[in-house]
Amino acid sequence: MPLSIESKPIVSVAVPVPLRRTFDYQFETEIEPGSRVIVPFRNRQLVGMVIPTLPDKSITKHKNIIHVLDDQPFIPPTILKFYIWSANYYHYPIGEVIHTALPPNVRMAIKLSNPETPEHFIQNPKFPEADVLSTLVRARKQQLLYSSLSDGKCLRLDEIEKLPQISEIRNVRSGMQSLKKKGLVLQIHRPPTEIRPCEILLNREQSETLSKIKANQLGFHTHLIHGITGSGKTEIYIHTIHDCLKRGRQVLVLVPEISLTKQLVDRFINRFGDRVHCYHSGISKSERYRTWWKAGNGTAGVILGTRSAVFMPILNLAKIIVDEEHDLSFKQMDGFRYHARDLAIKRASLEEIPIILGSATPSMESMHNAHSGKYHLSILRKRAGKANLPKIEFIDLRLQPPHYGLSRQMISAIDKQLENSQQTILYINRRGYAPIVECSHCKWQANCDRCDAYMTYHKTNDRLNCHHCGNTSSTPEFCPQCRSPLFLRGSGTQRIEESLERLFPDASILRFDRDKIRSFRQLQKTLDFINKGQVDIIVGTRMISKGHDFHGVTLVGIINPDQGLYSIDFRAPEQLFQDLMQVSGRSGRGKDPGRVYIQTYHPENQYMQMVCGQDYDSFFASCRDERKAADVPPFSSFALWRIESRKQEEGFRLLQNIKHHGDRLRASMNFKSVQIMDPVLSPIIRIDDWHRFQLLVNATIRTELHQILNPWITWVENLPTSPKLRWSLDIDPMEMY
Repeated sequence: MPLSIESKPIVSVAVPVPLRRTFDYQFETEIEPGSRVIVPFRNRQLVGMVIPTLPDKSITKHKNIIHVLDDQPFIPPTILKFYIWSANYYHYPIGEVIHTALPPNVRMAIKLSNPETPEHFIQNPKFPEADVLSTLVRARKQQLLYSSLSDGKCLRLDEIEKLPQISEIRNVRSGMQSLKKKGLVLQIHRPPTEIRPCEILLNREQSETLSKIKANQLGFHTHLIHGITGSGKTEIYIHTIHDCLKRGRQVLVLVPEISLTKQLVDRFINRFGDRVHCYHSGISKSERYRTWWKAGNGTAGVILGTRSAVFMPILNLAKIIVDEEHDLSFKQMDGFRYHARDLAIKRASLEEIPIILGSATPSMESMHNAHSGKYHLSILRKRAGKANLPKIEFIDLRLQPPHYGLSRQMISAIDKQLENSQQTILYINRRGYAPIVECSHCKWQANCDRCDAYMTYHKTNDRLNCHHCGNTSSTPEFCPQCRSPLFLRGSGTQRIEESLERLFPDASILRFDRDKIRSFRQLQKTLDFINKGQVDIIVGTRMISKGHDFHGVTLVGIINPDQGLYSIDFRAPEQLFQDLMQVSGRSGRGKDPGRVYIQTYHPENQYMQMVCGQDYDSFFASCRDERKAADVPPFSSFALWRIESRKQEEGFRLLQNIKHHGDRLRASMNFKSVQIMDPVLSPIIRIDDWHRFQLLVNATIRTELHQILNPWITWVENLPTSPKLRWSLDIDPMEMY
């Protein structure tokens, strides 16, 4: 691309490359920030975005912008400011931040168009239904699709896909288009449905919380709702959303997992109709783009999404709601390592609107902010309706050792559940059949040859799987070293499922983990089976613990929580308490009382006792005191350097150099609040043949942490790079090890 020497307007462009800077280009006319452009970059053409950064005056020659994709900016100034702030706070390349923020279709070098085509289908009234069905007698799938619109129904494609009689049809869109081409169905626009009034009466605690929220409708503030499981937080959300929609405004609702979107979508659609739109990885790219477009033009009243939805431009945003705010899934664990809850709070402050955080087990950071007066706090201590909290009891495994993972008392309790036709959840946060395969004679163990980790035995395909790198291998019949029989130690979901099938052959048993549920559609079907009472026993991992509302579940059995007591991560007690309280909260949410049995070798442990007493206040006070004494979050801020290298000595040498440069910066800037630890090996030293190291930086003054990181990361970026070395910087890391 030749360099232009004419005086033309110069703009700064963020491009999706791993460099923490923008690049200056020229064009014939001014281009407003927030517009996408195609620019030459080295030997490629990239889609970038013009941002309001002053050009570098030291550069006198600039390449030309190839093409401007947008007639007008589609990212408003406030959102662009939000993107730039996010890049600065997390010390991540602005181009890649914007790339992450945009839906896949918008990242492409194409002109954007309105996706709002007529999206509802009805039967063509010109043709009698009986005649049409007879002509489709040899096209069974089309016949089923046509019949789904009987009785004058007017349905969207996604509504048709959810119908039980359509569940076996894979390509519903293609079938409907075939019917449309034949003239048998019509595709039309339908005006938004009326917002149904809030008919459910709130109890005193809910009403008081809602009154506090309504009293602070204008301006930015953060309201934390600490409500026990089943206390009716969702109904408060619904009342709040109802008020916003009545004023012609929009609401963004963030949830940590796509598994939680179904129950909220069903409740929201029942109340707000087709004003509800979803944004998450379980839906198609075109659906995500449609939601993104409707949010931007104001026609999507409620946007329900997972963490990436926090970046979506929303025309008339009135409020943000973050449900299950404590959940680790809000933290992106690789690449752009942002925390969606924290970014949602920052976005609310930039847009000068309120934000609501809700959880039965609030994070230490959020509760600390509430206690210090930074957040407003509402507490819901009673379950909504007539439901009560379940009774939690321990099963001491020292007195009754488990047989294939289950104690006698647990087996007896499940048997009574089946007699009473009530559902049971068994929670074990471990996939596979057995986590360790070893020789009973020479103690050989099946380890991954690419990781410093055990291979997990999966009986469903009779293979050994590494849950870190994905490596798989066949299972040896005998010990490779001494030819002795192999022993399967420990239990995972598959082993518990097998034990249950042997003990209760007539029961309907369902396994709820990522090996069994691989798609969003599978997830929806599974949740429907459970809610319709077609399953007696559910064996699940952490997936089953998160916010689901199963009214038929009256017993929760927790199989092996003790591993959470042994972690060296200071957040482990918090994670354990949250997991156990959340999964316990699945029991007794209907009219029948609930019970929880926890199998443990350590019933006297203080955290276990707090779980048994469902005593969040004591847990928070205990953890707060420990963390304050140790000067760890929320009483300080962390940044974590991570290095991965093919050769162990090279990675450690690089991290030592990073440490030494950080020490020099700290001394020159006189930042006494910043503490730079020594480089250490990660607890799992090798994953996928990459050796792993880390360097922790702790600061009691957050601003000083970011001030030292700015020149520090620039220095690291300018070091000679090698494809055998990888480094990253994680701000506010949630998993330390």
